[in-house]
Amino acid sequence: MKRIAVFADTHNMFSRLPLALERLGKVDMLFHLGDFAIDAERISSELGDVPYFSVKGNNDSGSVYPRMRIERVEDVWIMLVHGDGYHTLYQMIDKAREHNCAAVLFGHTHVPLLQADGEVLIINPGSISLPRQGSKPSCALLEVDGKDINVKMIPLT
Repeated sequence: MKRIAVFADTHNMFSRLPLALERLGKVDMLFHLGDFAIDAERISSELGDVPYFSVKGNNDSGSVYPRMRIERVEDVWIMLVHGDGYHTLYQMIDKAREHNCAAVLFGHTHVPLLQADGEVLIINPGSISLPRQGSKPSCALLEVDGKDINVKMIPLT
């Protein structure tokens, strides 16, 4: 089983990071979904130098990170995007299906979301720094065991 910390929209603000790390516990890797994708380096270091994978968001101009990544974890493929390049959730879901992904992870809205569309999980961890629309600061934890993905939304209040 692999445990993956998921962050988005950190915007180089880390006041809630200690609480996030405490609530996440030990993880095997980190996904950062953009808007200060470079923050993944610091978060990875704080997590014990776990491997990390980042994608570029609309506030990451000049970033070396790609706009989309597809990563294999255990027996599933997971698509990482920031989300600003899509007009609807359905466009992201269709792209995930095109690539045989079991989940699509995105940020951009700063609002946590966990839902399924058929066999595809749709996950937005929210933002630890700048939550929007009345949501609480948050991140997420994925536990991937073979083809099973268990998602825990982690509130930081």
